[in-house]
Amino acid sequence: MTNKLLVVDDEEGIREVLRITLTDAGYEVLTAENGFTGLDMVKTHKPDIVLTDIRMPGMDGMALLKSVKQLFPEIEVIMITGYGDANLAIDSLKTGAVDFISKPVNQDVLDIALKRANDRILTREKLADHTRNLEILVAEKTRKLAESEKRYVQLFNESPAYITILDEHFRIVESNNRFKDQFGDDPDTYCFQVQQQRTIPCETCPVKETFADGLSHTAEMDVTLKDGRVRRFFIQTSAIPDDSGCIRHVMEMCTDITVIHQLQDHLAALGLHISSISHGIKGMLTGLDGGDYLVRSGLEKKDFERISNGWGIIRENIAMIRKMVLDILYHSKNRSLELQPVSVFDFIQELVTTMDSRIRKAGIELILDTPKPSADFHVSMDKTVLFGACLAILENAVDACVSVVDDRKKLTIRIQVSETPDQVLFKIKDNGKGLDRQYRQKIFSLFYSDKGNKGTGLGLFIARRSVHLHQGEIHVDSIPGKFTEFTIALPKKSI
Repeated sequence: MTNKLLVVDDEEGIREVLRITLTDAGYEVLTAENGFTGLDMVKTHKPDIVLTDIRMPGMDGMALLKSVKQLFPEIEVIMITGYGDANLAIDSLKTGAVDFISKPVNQDVLDIALKRANDRILTREKLADHTRNLEILVAEKTRKLAESEKRYVQLFNESPAYITILDEHFRIVESNNRFKDQFGDDPDTYCFQVQQQRTIPCETCPVKETFADGLSHTAEMDVTLKDGRVRRFFIQTSAIPDDSGCIRHVMEMCTDITVIHQLQDHLAALGLHISSISHGIKGMLTGLDGGDYLVRSGLEKKDFERISNGWGIIRENIAMIRKMVLDILYHSKNRSLELQPVSVFDFIQELVTTMDSRIRKAGIELILDTPKPSADFHVSMDKTVLFGACLAILENAVDACVSVVDDRKKLTIRIQVSETPDQVLFKIKDNGKGLDRQYRQKIFSLFYSDKGNKGTGLGLFIARRSVHLHQGEIHVDSIPGKFTEFTIALPKKSI
């Protein structure tokens, strides 16, 4: 086991928990509260492993990783990532991190990452040890040379990584058993031929860089095995100098990280699915609030029609929640749309009723330019899906109005429904704070929010996806300080 480990995290609680856990596991644990302190401790104590948070004020985890690898390439670095840091985690692997783990830290995942770091350290130490032995034995020119070579070849062949020795023309001089099993053992072949099916070397080749500067380099790329399967490899290189110090060969060690990528994709899909469900339930709870408001106000005014309308909204939202829960229980793939003809007037009235208490409380004037009750105006839609999309936009409109600091400004929200020969148009326009052009390009992105900790960054992303499921389009137009208008265009379908 590695003896010395440095934990770098700006959260004292996390540092202390990791210190206790890792000390109990037999490590000598050092801690640092930020990247700068951590780098100083790396220079002073030279730990075997650094466990660092990826997001910290000042010097973040990525900057610390680059500095550590530049100063001490042999130190293994494990990144601690937060929600939404998948891209940074991948970049950290490319920069030289051995692994990454997500917050909150799971003990089993931490143990696996530490074992991977220790295995890599142990492999490197063994290779370095055998390399030193070989250099000594070559100088001595004794019988021990053959014995040492035998041990080296055994270690070389039994390594769990794919290892090759390449000359300056990228010809494979030697390869271990694992490489031969998956890529073949044809003589006088080149790495770019057997791994990439190319006729010329790769543009970004770490072997070429190591020949140029003698340093270790890393890369990540797709390779094709001899059976045609495509796998994702993490590649590291190391120079092999001769007695005069000239680099005649480079060792390339490849690790198959396909499973890690697949796991990341699965986790990302699972996280998005859970987030979508949570956001849908949030919208239904808002609907329950609207129904509750009607029931309470109806009771106060003894208005039985109002009570009946409110209770109808409550029952419908309870039914939608029940249906969503059943969809989750029996979920095996994405739920297909259940299209039905829906009255546009009833749809808008339910949407307005759901948000009525919030709109009134905020002092916003609601302007409706929609079909009359008597109009036979129906749209084919999955009401549960599309209602959530419109509700998310209307909630954003209320938030935009509430954020206006000018008390003299009369706040308004206009809901308009119109039709063209091919489309039905739903428009929601507010005269709130508006959006800059740069933000208009991002608002439909996953997890993007301009509300700080109050926003999830899911509402408009899910709204756009809901509209696209209906083969529709969604657009936004805005002028900062004046207005924001969302337009949902749905194709007309036979109903």
